[in-house]
Amino acid sequence: MLWLASFIMRRPSNAVLVASVFAVLAVVIAPFHLLSGATVCLVALRLGLGEGVKVLLGASIVLAVITFVANGGAVSGLMGLALIAMAVTLLPLLLLSWVLRQTRSMPVTVVVAGGLAAAVVVAMYWLLGDTTQWWRQALEQPFILAQGETGLLLSAEEINRFLDVLARAMTGLLGAAVFMSLMGSILLARWWQALLYNPGGFRAEFYALRIDYRVSILVLLVLGVMIAAKGIVGQLATDLLVVMLAMYTLVGIALIHGLVALTSAPVAVLFGLYLLLAFLLPQMMIFLAAAGYTDSWIDLRKRVRARKGLTQRKRDEDDSEDDL
Repeated sequence: MLWLASFIMRRPSNAVLVASVFAVLAVVIAPFHLLSGATVCLVALRLGLGEGVKVLLGASIVLAVITFVANGGAVSGLMGLALIAMAVTLLPLLLLSWVLRQTRSMPVTVVVAGGLAAAVVVAMYWLLGDTTQWWRQALEQPFILAQGETGLLLSAEEINRFLDVLARAMTGLLGAAVFMSLMGSILLARWWQALLYNPGGFRAEFYALRIDYRVSILVLLVLGVMIAAKGIVGQLATDLLVVMLAMYTLVGIALIHGLVALTSAPVAVLFGLYLLLAFLLPQMMIFLAAAGYTDSWIDLRKRVRARKGLTQRKRDEDDSEDDL
């Protein structure tokens, strides 16, 4: 990773090349889009928004040429779709990079990323109206085909129940995925930046990640709307709450890392955390989000540091008494 980050920053053409290659690879292996986005973010974080825009434009041109060649030398709507996908994916990342560069605040960047993901959810309701019905229609045929290919034997009633549940959840899950994707690229770029120019800086910044309690008040308001409202308004509030769940899950992960470092707990704790995330994702997201949300009100790391300070002071006093 250090070599890759160094290669990206060596010259602009390197950054364009890396962003383009990973964008193409993402068509086959989706997680590669995080690396493509992180490449643009790294340039924007270090050199400014203007240089990040240049890399984005260069990568878009390269992607258009690759699409043109892959399409047999013919101009088609596929080129337009590829460029639109590139812009939709990377423009928000440029905005987040600018926010982080200007504010030097990871909490502010997390909140802005959450706001962008929430905007995607709201836009879907604005454009589609009843998103549940739209997802229901979009998922029905692919699910039936997949069922036939896998040999699953479900009754029509079971299929309908499953699709109803999935359709209701999809918009919120999409918003959460957008948030995690944006923050994944930003965190990776910030880590690269620290490796090159500020070793250890990313760890301190991530371990201290905490969202202001005023943002947590908004969570309570959205929760209240979800409970009180019915129909589309209630469903919109539910989907927005899923985005907030993803946001506080990230904060919860940072909190656990910070507490492990403060208490000198064994690294096995973190290994267990990610193992549980892999196998019990929904339950662990709720647990971590609750921890992150609680921390926004009472600052658990500050309390642990204060307790450690009192303990150390008492030890020093005991040692002084022993010397006497």
